[in-house]
Amino acid sequence: MRFLPESKVRAGLLLLVMVMPVWATEPSEQLLLKADNGDVSAMFQMGVAFLSGKVSSSHSGKALQYLEQVASSHQSELSSQAKTWLGRAYRDALSGTDKDLKKSFSYFEQAAGKEGKNPEAQYELGKAYLNGMGTDRNLIAAYMWTAISLHKTSSVEAQAKEQKQQLTGMLNDLQLEKARELVTQLETLYLN
Repeated sequence: MRFLPESKVRAGLLLLVMVMPVWATEPSEQLLLKADNGDVSAMFQMGVAFLSGKVSSSHSGKALQYLEQVASSHQSELSSQAKTWLGRAYRDALSGTDKDLKKSFSYFEQAAGKEGKNPEAQYELGKAYLNGMGTDRNLIAAYMWTAISLHKTSSVEAQAKEQKQQLTGMLNDLQLEKARELVTQLETLYLN
């Protein structure tokens, strides 16, 4: 068995590392074709890839179109994830999206509530109430949604814990008691 000299292996790895960002960021033509043909999962993957900047392509204008179609689909988990991404897109003006905080808030609200129960959207909704983004500032609602978001494991769990701690320090004892009561009511009546 012959092995390549170490210098050739290093040169090959260096070339791979230099070239990888170019081909790794281009959309799979097959995935793009599936998305264009209405495959909900492919539409979600492409929409997120475009919005998150993982795909640098002339097709990036389709991100909102794909995600809006997924959001209106009857696949509840993908639908709530798409609504969460749409909320972020309108809040942060991702990939050239026009900033619209009211629309952002509406998408987070849809994905967070009984329809979606998405913990990332619940955290984002709490953050919107905390900062008055797309709605009036409401620290009790911010605490409630942030606390609810911690009932499921998610990618924003650490931020949610930090936000909940911040809100606990901002609320007086009476407000905190009311917020905790609302969390219990929401869990019992709305999210089960």
